[in-house]
Amino acid sequence: MSGHYTEGMLRPILCLLLSIPLFAQSGPSGIRAFFNQYFEELLRDEPEFATSVGRHEYDDRWTDWSKAGREQRRAHLAEWLRRVNSFPPAGLSPEDRLSARLLDYDLKRQMESLDLLDELLRVTQQNGLHNRVYTVFDRMPAQTMRDYQNLLARLRGVPAYIDQNIALLDEAAARGLTQPRVVLDLVRAQLQAQIGQDKSQTALLAAFRKFPAAIPTADQAKLRAAAVDLYDHQFLPAWRRYYDYLGTTYARNVRPNIGLSSIAKGREDYAILVRFYTTTESTPEEIHNLGLAEVDRIESEMRALLRQAAFSGSIVEYEQRLDGLPEQHFHSKEEMLAYCRNIAKIVEPRLPDLFQHFPGLLYGVRPIPTDREAATATNAEAPAPDYSVPGWMNLNTYQPEKQVMYNKQALVLHEAVPGHVFQLTIARQLSGLPAFRRFYSNSAYVEGWGLYAESLGSQLGIYQDAPSRFGQLASERFRAVRLVIDTGMHAMGWTRQQAIDYFKTHAPDQSLAEVDRYISWPGQALSYKMGQLRISGLRREAEQKLGARFDIRAFHERILENGVLPLELLQQHVTESLNAR
Repeated sequence: MSGHYTEGMLRPILCLLLSIPLFAQSGPSGIRAFFNQYFEELLRDEPEFATSVGRHEYDDRWTDWSKAGREQRRAHLAEWLRRVNSFPPAGLSPEDRLSARLLDYDLKRQMESLDLLDELLRVTQQNGLHNRVYTVFDRMPAQTMRDYQNLLARLRGVPAYIDQNIALLDEAAARGLTQPRVVLDLVRAQLQAQIGQDKSQTALLAAFRKFPAAIPTADQAKLRAAAVDLYDHQFLPAWRRYYDYLGTTYARNVRPNIGLSSIAKGREDYAILVRFYTTTESTPEEIHNLGLAEVDRIESEMRALLRQAAFSGSIVEYEQRLDGLPEQHFHSKEEMLAYCRNIAKIVEPRLPDLFQHFPGLLYGVRPIPTDREAATATNAEAPAPDYSVPGWMNLNTYQPEKQVMYNKQALVLHEAVPGHVFQLTIARQLSGLPAFRRFYSNSAYVEGWGLYAESLGSQLGIYQDAPSRFGQLASERFRAVRLVIDTGMHAMGWTRQQAIDYFKTHAPDQSLAEVDRYISWPGQALSYKMGQLRISGLRREAEQKLGARFDIRAFHERILENGVLPLELLQQHVTESLNAR
């Protein structure tokens, strides 16, 4: 998501209780039972993940982030990896073999990157441990007394959640695994805004301001009073404690430079994150050079577009011209929201032209909350499988008068339809797959699909003028720029100013806050272009092989029909499908 898919940072596949007996069966029924039990235990081990996928049995608790809890999950990873490999592949159906390969792949990647995901990336302005609390509350239902008791229980659990995370960050700091000062300052600014927010406005108490009719009036008053008391005496003190901790203990241990390579084993750590987020074996150096080549290619296409539009100036001059047009700017957040909602409604009726199957779409476009909008990119959330919670395109409406219209069409395609909301809804409704596959996610596929979706606009009724076509190319170039800057800062010793200078030259329509996002989240920004290039390459391969028989709807079906896959497994699936024709 030009932000990213908010369930994350991709949630770790955490694992199960070691007391569960091994399955002796090697046949399909045995491994299917294994997959089902794995997923059910996963929901218990990570309650926030359960909430995000519409399973609400564990909405009254948080993941155990104590040292003992983390060590247990690490042991679970190793045990589940052993178990999935105990099923002989020859005895499995093709579908079950793919499921087993996927789980094997994901568990290995999780084991390799666990410390980085759990420790380094818990302090970020996009998906830090503080913002995840708000995300979880946003996904919790508020219809029954049980729902409201769960909301209260999670408010009550915030102090322990914070204390466990502070202890975790102490361990990370002792090993030098910390963020730099610029990230720390951004996170503390968000915490300060959240602490200073009036309780009548906080999203954490939204459910207690408007009750469903099924909750009796007398109970409403009691629930509201209990929530306010917990907010004042549990949540706020915990938030202040975390804010103070970051400003003292953590601040004394921030890493000296912005790049991950500036810490001990930083180069190895960055390579791990590159593999995790791109699901490839490409090195940072290879990706850096690929990014430079992609920026050159896209800028060549942009210049060709300017010639077609009879504009004789440079790319920068064209951008400056668009930026100077009053009609290219918004006057309010409401106008920006209406504009993006309208784009989605133009696209939706054309989806059958490009897709064989499409889900019932239940989603909206809403602004990112004010306490996070300055440092949080536009992102998306899928609806719950039973539609008890809708999907959302969370739009960054910060300083709307400084934002431009010409790049918003591509943004809606990426985040909503046929991008993230569309793709993730399809995945969650796939029948016949183990549950863990319907909810499995990786950034390379999800963000790669989102960026690929931007290229479909002309076939979906938009990109009808030169500015919007230019906006689509600018959006793609922006993702190519990420390949250069992310690897430049974390593998090649670039300074923040070097990154800003390159960004200003090749992505001037984007907020400079993006550079700080890459500092805080090494490797994730690479996933967009790496995934899109793989999907686009598969399409070219299919077009060349099939010629006049190529069917875009059938191709998209091959990409989407297995849910999310690592790029290597996606490549194998599509290639095998082509060879079978």
